[in-house]
Amino acid sequence: MSPELIALVVAAGVATGVLSALFGVGGGIVMVPFIVIVLSRSQHVAEGTSLLVIVPTAVVGVLSHVRNGYVSFRHAGLVAAGGTAGAWAGAEIALRIDADALTKVFALYLLVMGLRTAHQGAVAMRATQAASVAEGP
Repeated sequence: MSPELIALVVAAGVATGVLSALFGVGGGIVMVPFIVIVLSRSQHVAEGTSLLVIVPTAVVGVLSHVRNGYVSFRHAGLVAAGGTAGAWAGAEIALRIDADALTKVFALYLLVMGLRTAHQGAVAMRATQAASVAEGP
């Protein structure tokens, strides 16, 4: 890899870590498109690589949140139990799907989640504005 590409990959790692910790999202939202588009790897390679990258970044983010008291261990344990089974099943399914089709499904997922998040933000903003108007000056 060229020094420029190494710098770009490290910068993508920084962005992944910041966004994951800031928003509590999986780094795959950032990392998978980066690996597919910039590094020209298949969706399968991007997903596997992203899952490996998420391990250390998630640990660091979790430690910070634990230190500040923002982790529900009970809920995390329950979600992790289902998530572990789901991760195994999802990986097995993904390996049986053509890389191009998998890329399209991932893009559709990102689009739907982005639209849903934007809609929720708009609803919350309208509610805040309505409450502000109701309170008056």
